[in-house]
Amino acid sequence: MQDCLKVVVAGDVDAGKSTLIGRFLYESGSVVDGAIANITESCRKQGNDFEFAYLLDSLEEERAGRLTIDTTQVFCRDKKGRQWLFIDVPGHRELFRNMLVGSSYADVAVLVVDAQRSLREQTKRHSQVLKFLGIRRFIVVINKMDTACYNKKIFLKEKERVSGFLRKIKIKPACCVPVSAKQGDNLFNNSRRTNWYKGATLIEALTITCRKPGGNNFRMPVQDVYKLEGKNIIAGRIIAGRIKAGEKVNILPSDEESRVKEIRVFKQNIPSAGFPENIGLILDNSEGLARGMILAKPRLPDVKTRVLAKIFCVYPLKIREGLRFKSATQNVAAHIKRIDAVWGTADLKARPKTGLLRQTDLAEIVIAVERPVVTERFEGGNTLGRFVLENKGREICAVGIIA
Repeated sequence: MQDCLKVVVAGDVDAGKSTLIGRFLYESGSVVDGAIANITESCRKQGNDFEFAYLLDSLEEERAGRLTIDTTQVFCRDKKGRQWLFIDVPGHRELFRNMLVGSSYADVAVLVVDAQRSLREQTKRHSQVLKFLGIRRFIVVINKMDTACYNKKIFLKEKERVSGFLRKIKIKPACCVPVSAKQGDNLFNNSRRTNWYKGATLIEALTITCRKPGGNNFRMPVQDVYKLEGKNIIAGRIIAGRIKAGEKVNILPSDEESRVKEIRVFKQNIPSAGFPENIGLILDNSEGLARGMILAKPRLPDVKTRVLAKIFCVYPLKIREGLRFKSATQNVAAHIKRIDAVWGTADLKARPKTGLLRQTDLAEIVIAVERPVVTERFEGGNTLGRFVLENKGREICAVGIIA
């Protein structure tokens, strides 16, 4: 089983993000029965050509206005069993907050640029904020190549403009793909209309770019501990690496060591398991183990009571305000101890530190937690590098990454 990779599709309004995802769904065979007929009829009534974007837009006001008014999440499985969660985010400046929330948990970014409109300020802002949120893996799509008559010179010119800007903010895209989302060029198959392009298709770029790291570093947050046949079963999902029966693991944050006696899946013993499987473990010493602890080997993550982080504020926050720090299965009382830097999302310019963070602010902060938490610096989508802050009303008031 492969994990579902989360792909945020960003860019300026009318760049064709929703059409790109809709066409991808269609080409992959992920469209539910009857959807094409319904959309065909809807477009006919409006006097429009068929719109692949309507495969995403479930709200009538979106169809009427032809823009995405909120983050739309769409699950996609291709014919080879590869799985993606596409996050289509709004391009309008007024909806920037929605874009940030939707992007905060993505693994890779697809930056969509209109071949005829070049790189615009909103796309630049998206790129900067995605980098701030810790996303380093970028794929650039030069879309609407059909409107540019599939001209190689136009593609190369736009590719250089986008690459030049990304270099300035220290982002190196994995590749730049010439695409017509409307016509389906270079999504799953190389197009004859761009026979001058010898690079990867979008699906090939996603397959290569979206491989999550993990290596030999095993990580499993404990979801629950229950008894079965007189034995303590530690249930959880492996978020990185592999584990074998007989191996030793560290239990964090207590930093105790234990040996894996058995690995259970549906009450059956298996010799080993790996990311992203859900399993049950029987250890030779599970005393004191509880939800929120982390099992790890061989390189251990950090255990801290002070966490340096970058956050995006969904609601206003104050220093020393009572909060909950939630990462994986960890849930700990916390508060902001210090604000090191603040930026407004309207212009990404630094603002004075006042002890108050406004809604939609970006900030570098230090979080104090009531008891030690297990974290890792956010690199390449690792789960222990991400968290949310909740207020007393159990509302998410900030999303963040470990710096």
